[in-house]
Amino acid sequence: MSALKPEYIVVHTAAYSGRNCDRDMIDQWHRERGWSGIGYHFVIINDKHDHHEDGKVQTGRDIGITGAHARGLNRRSIGICCTGHGDRQPFTEKQKQSLFKLISDLIDQYDDITVNQVIGHRELNRLIAEGVLRPEFKTAKSCPGNLVDLNALRGEITQYREQLMRPPAPPSGLRIVETGEVSKALDTLANLSPETFPNAYQELREFLTHPEVIAFRS
Repeated sequence: MSALKPEYIVVHTAAYSGRNCDRDMIDQWHRERGWSGIGYHFVIINDKHDHHEDGKVQTGRDIGITGAHARGLNRRSIGICCTGHGDRQPFTEKQKQSLFKLISDLIDQYDDITVNQVIGHRELNRLIAEGVLRPEFKTAKSCPGNLVDLNALRGEITQYREQLMRPPAPPSGLRIVETGEVSKALDTLANLSPETFPNAYQELREFLTHPEVIAFRS
């Protein structure tokens, strides 16, 4: 297993409608195929598990080791499997939120990955058409499922990342104070007589003569 140099993230479905599908179950499936262990780097649980909550992210194969999930692209991709069956039910909302966060974190971690390089397994065929992969790596799979709109998924990931970069809204009941209002307030304080705040007048003068305050008023 060579070191992974990721340029893509490939999203998969476990294609299993039963209960309690998780990393360990998939690891067993893959070992029964003669593999060294689970081929995905991450597994995201759905709402059909008795012991793990909907949206839980499990680590699979070590992130630094080449996966076994997308023939022809394994050395250049990170594999994420969402449990469930994408041809029979869409990802749960909690799965999607965990998927968005995980993918966003990976994009921040690996400079060569962009949102456009987040693909579904079936989109290996698009990479073949674009000349990125050789024709022998064509897949007949619908993975991550016909109920998963991959263009919409990429759009939602973009929106998730844009939301993270927006400055937080001011707390309810507060408003942004304009610079002019601050200047007027400082002028009012500067014109107060010592008798107005006799016990705080010295501190007020020190504040008004602070270099930053003087620079602001100039």
